[in-house]
Amino acid sequence: MAAEEEKYILGKQGERRMKGRTITVPVVTGTCAFYLGKKASEYQSHRWTVYLRSPSGEDLQHVIKKVTFVLHESFQNPRRDVEVPPYELTEVGWGEFDIIVTVHFREDIREAPLELYHRLKLYDDTGAGQPQEAGEPVVQEVYDEIALWQPTEDFFNRYATHTARPSPPSQLAQFYTAFNPDAEYQRIQRARQRLAQIRANVENTAAQLEAQEAAGAGWAGS
Repeated sequence: MAAEEEKYILGKQGERRMKGRTITVPVVTGTCAFYLGKKASEYQSHRWTVYLRSPSGEDLQHVIKKVTFVLHESFQNPRRDVEVPPYELTEVGWGEFDIIVTVHFREDIREAPLELYHRLKLYDDTGAGQPQEAGEPVVQEVYDEIALWQPTEDFFNRYATHTARPSPPSQLAQFYTAFNPDAEYQRIQRARQRLAQIRANVENTAAQLEAQEAAGAGWAGS
């Protein structure tokens, strides 16, 4: 019985959580922008779509309850909810800005909504700020991983028995970037290791400086 209890910890609401376990959910945030060509005006030069998807094309409804896209305040009703996949929002505009992509989780996950940030990109880097030809999109995608640390027992058991299924199709799928989750995971891990090493070096340097200051203060006091 004691060994069984060691597998769990209690959450803030008394729920049992899987001690030391992590469930990782790969996601991609992206924007796909089309120049309107002859139909473009000063304030409506592009039609663009912001989205959140699985890099493998998996339906994420077993994890995600809804996705909220928060646009620039100049848009009417800038906070938009999308409750079913594909998690996409299409608008027309002229400027680039940061979009907040808020992921709301299923009830049994018992985690607060997660905010991701994605930069809307309308112009190709090689275009010197000039729009591309109409029909040729500018795609900006970022791979990320949602890490659910010490998941609830209910969600852990449900996730373990879940059968993956494809997400409903998107008209933008032909423009998606092909991500290799394993390679991206290794890249993220290497970046985390570098950051950990930098942090350790900074903390070590700070400790040495504090020691030197303390030694100097002691010498001055004598």
